[in-house]
Parts: sequence; structure tokens; C-alpha cells
Amino acid sequence: MKSIRRSQLISPWGIGSMVDFPGDESLMVCGLDAWPFAKPNEECPVEFKFEEERLQKRLRVDHFRLPPDYRRPSDRVQHPNLKIPFVRFPRWHNCPRCGNMQELAPFGGPQQCNAPNYAEGLSCVSMNHRRRPGLIPVRFVAVCDQGHIQDFPFMEWVHRSDVCAPDCKLRLRAGRSAAGLSGITIQCSCGKSQSMSGAFNEDALENVNVSCGGLRPWLGDMTPELTKCGNRLQTLQRGASNVYFAHVASSIYLPLWGEESSRRVVELLEDPEIWQVLSNGLADGKIDLQRCELLCQFGKCKGADPQELAKAAQRRLDGETVSVEDGEQTEEKFRQAEYEAMTTARGSEQTDLYIVAKGRAEYNPPVQNAFADIMLVRKLRETRAFYGFSRCLPDDGRSSQRHIEDLRLSTSINWLPAIMVRGEGIFLNLDKDRLATWEQNPGVVERITRLRNDYNEVRQHRGQSKRQFSPKFVLIHTMAHLLINQLCFECGYGSASLRERIYCDEEDPSCSMSGVLIYTASGDSEGTMGGLVRQGEPNRLEQALIRALRTAHWCSSDPTCVESKGQGPDSCNLAACHACALLPETSCEEGNRLLDRAMVVGSPERPEMGFFSEFLHGL
Repeated sequence: MKSIRRSQLISPWGIGSMVDFPGDESLMVCGLDAWPFAKPNEECPVEFKFEEERLQKRLRVDHFRLPPDYRRPSDRVQHPNLKIPFVRFPRWHNCPRCGNMQELAPFGGPQQCNAPNYAEGLSCVSMNHRRRPGLIPVRFVAVCDQGHIQDFPFMEWVHRSDVCAPDCKLRLRAGRSAAGLSGITIQCSCGKSQSMSGAFNEDALENVNVSCGGLRPWLGDMTPELTKCGNRLQTLQRGASNVYFAHVASSIYLPLWGEESSRRVVELLEDPEIWQVLSNGLADGKIDLQRCELLCQFGKCKGADPQELAKAAQRRLDGETVSVEDGEQTEEKFRQAEYEAMTTARGSEQTDLYIVAKGRAEYNPPVQNAFADIMLVRKLRETRAFYGFSRCLPDDGRSSQRHIEDLRLSTSINWLPAIMVRGEGIFLNLDKDRLATWEQNPGVVERITRLRNDYNEVRQHRGQSKRQFSPKFVLIHTMAHLLINQLCFECGYGSASLRERIYCDEEDPSCSMSGVLIYTASGDSEGTMGGLVRQGEPNRLEQALIRALRTAHWCSSDPTCVESKGQGPDSCNLAACHACALLPETSCEEGNRLLDRAMVVGSPERPEMGFFSEFLHGL
């Protein structure tokens, strides 16, 4: 039995990804058709189902399901022995002792080497070993940009244009003559051999007449003749970062319908069973009061006020009908509702969204001058839903040629795996008048033009469309990174436990957004410690911001960092490195790209260029 956390099945090891388990096993997560409770006539237990109306409508699903957790029968719990199925991939394995290669079946336990006696006497049979070694998965796989993946064609690679015999056997030899791919040789029992040199070239597999067979092992599609794709294949290492990119959509829960309700009524309406009873039994399109009165006499609802229950249920029902439009909604438009809720301090202590507004007059400079709104988000709930993946290139939601690979074969599956986490945060909204003046600075215009050109040059080289981003976005993004790094010291959270959520208008200027939510959302108690919200209080937030600005003013890698013409992933950062502005990948929405602390604190040549430059003179 191999263990994996349920949150890891959302990211980074979602459906279609390869997971390395102990014992030299590489397994791929199967599609939703093989998950528990996925059969058409099988009812999913309520404990695994939950709803988030805004995100459901955007992803066009009926509900979300928590990945099942394993429960031993001895614990006397419901639904024991729930398992997520895996399939073996890659199928090609080799012996670490003699190099014998075998193509194993998709299912079954670990296999041992069964190498025949080669003439040179280097097989495991001829060696004086008490036990045959176990086979290990090969390092190389072949993928296409449509999400398909298959084993590297070793037979075709060795024999080139020749036809291999049915009894040909391969052996992988890692010699010591060279440290690179040229030192890895694939030998065949027929006498042919070929090194792996050049296997990673773009046209390497086309030269041996191999194209994508459209294989989807996670869905059981393993026959190239039936699912022919024909696209160009790219050789990648099995553990390379571009073999798999999980696509996760997140949403901050906005239970605005529960602001005027008691905590018990809110909890009742968030129960999937009760809400299903009320929403499926409408009277003339409205919540049926008689049904509410009947529910309040039995079970979970016993003793609740039916009038209050009916009014709150109607508000929730009305909120769903005016929620986000079905499909084709950009991330920016989706976040506008969250931005409005943050800036107006919506929610209540009874719901999973509780925001307390703090007046800017309560704070001292630089907080008082730089921010229009400071909100303490004492409670929040975030839903993270896995809705697809891609290979070779990540899907940033902005490309016109986006591709999300199927997660299931059956069209009756109308749900997606997701997790629900709770936490706290600080919302900061920059002053718009100050922003408008700062964006006209010639130094700011020059640096954003350089950064935009470098970034879009990389995107065009990859076949992606150009992306326009403003100086405001880079400022908010970099400021969030600097604050997160400082808040880790102030409130005790680990850097990987804090996240950013940027609210910035890049596509629709009619709805101006210029804020950021720095929050923690964890499945355990770390998400509810209260330390982060406390750092947003007056006299604390100022000190945290001042320390962050002072640290960013001089990086330990300066002058190399501040004078950089491009660094970081794909050289898409300017003055930002691991010593000053980068964060763990789980904390950043942009993969540690589009950062420049000169936008925040200025540069030695142009100190006035920074948004917070005037506050650094007295530090």
C-alpha cells in the first residue's frame, strides 16, 4: 500500500501525473472513471461532496468531491479501504545490474530481472548473486503538446529504418566514457546499438519515423492504432518539470447570503443534504416555507427558526441565479466579485468570510499614504479544484490556444476533485491617485517596457500569445513577495504557508482593481492561528512594511541583482533574486516571474522611481 496525501492529488500529483513511490516504482494517477463512487449507479457519500457555486458555474460542474482518504477497517469507520487507482508508467524498465530492459504490464507488483544469458556473460543469471535485482523505470518518456504521453520508442531508436525481429531484446548500458547522453547506450540482441545522444532534439523522433500515438495511459488508451494523434513527440526526462503542469482553479468563498443569519442557519444551509432538499423542492421558483417548517421539526434542523431558514435559503438561491456567467469567464472577471467583497468588508462572524475594515487614518506612514483600504480577513475559505493539465507548456489561462486534457471517459461524471481549506489574511488596496501619478514616471515606463518585451519574447518563442501587463501589476506582485518574506519572520508562518492573490485590472479597465490578499489557507490548524491577522493591526503593519522596504532597498546580491537585465525563470525578472524577492512556487501565482523591486524602492540611478521611495529617506 502506497500513501499520498489527498491535497497532493490536486497539485502537484493530479490525474495523469507520474508519482515516484518507494521501491523504484513509477505510477500514474488514473482518471476519474476509476475513482471511488464514480460509477453511474453509485451514490457518493455526503462527507465527500461539497459545493462552491461560483466555481461550479465557471468550471461547468454540478459539485466538487474531496479525494478519498484511506481508512483501515480496524478503525471502525464508514467506507474503509478507499483507494485511488494507479497504472504503471513508464512500462519500459531496466535492470540496474546487467542493464536488461523489459516492457512490463500496466498493472501488477514489482518485477525482477529475467535476463537471458548473453554471449559476454554479463547477465544476472550468470552472476553469482543470491537474488535477482528488481527492475527500475527508465528515465526517458515521449510527450506531445496535446497532453499525450508514451514510452520512449527504444526499439525504433536502435534499429532506425530497419525492422526489428520479434525476439529482439534490449539492454541499457551506462558507460563511463562520457557523463552525458552519449554515455548511455541501448544495445539489441541482434547486434545493433545506439547511444541516446541527440534524443532530446526537437526532430529526433521524427527522424526515426515515430509520431504521437495519442496514448492516454491514465484513461486506459494504450493502443496507438486506435487513438492516433500524429503530432511531433518530444523526448523528456521522466522527472522533468515540464512533463506535467496541473491546472488548479481557486476561489474565495463568498457566503454573502448568510450575513444576516445565525451561525446555525448558515451551517444548516451549507449541509449538502439539507440544501439539496430545499433547492429541489421549490414552490413557484421560490424556497418552500412549508418544507422549511417540516425540516425544522426533525433531524439536524430540529429547533431552528423556519422563517429565518427560508429567508436565508432564498437569499442563497437568488445569489446563485445572479452569480458568474456560465463558462468563458477570465480569471480577472472572476475575481471582481471577491475584490468588491474585500473592499466593502462583506461577510460576518457567522459565515466562512469575516472581514474587518480598518481606516487608513488609524495607521502611520507609509501605510497611511500608500493604501486606500486595509482589511483584516479574520476568516476565509478557499476552494482549490483540479480541472485539467497540460504537458510541455503550462496553461496560464491567457493563451488563445489553451488545451485541457480530458480527465474522464464517461460523460456522466459531472464533478471534479477539489479540496476546501480555511485560513486568514490581510487585504491591502493601493491608493489609486498615487498609483496614477507613479505610473507616469519615465523610469517606470522604461523598465516595464523592457520587462514586457523580454517576457513576450519568451512566450512567442514557445508559440504562446503576447501578454500585456501594467507597471501596477509588477508593483503589486513584487510588494506582495517582499511583505510575505517579512511576515514569515513577524508571525511565525513558514514561507510556503503564505500565499498571494492579486487583484489587478489588465483586461477590463472599467472595473479598476489594485489590491492584493496575503493569506494562509491550510488543511490543518496552521491556517487558523490568527498570527497573520494580528500583523495587520495598526503599529504592527507599519513596522512590517518598513522592515520589508529596508530589506529590499539593498539586496545581498547587489549590485549584480539591481543592475540585472534579466534573471530568474526565463529571465523574466529584473531586480529580483532568491536573496530578496523570490518565494516558494506554491506561494506565487506567476511562478516567480514578473518581479522588479526597483518598482517598489527605486534603483541607485533613479531612486525616485520606486512607489515607496520617499519613505526610505528616514529609514
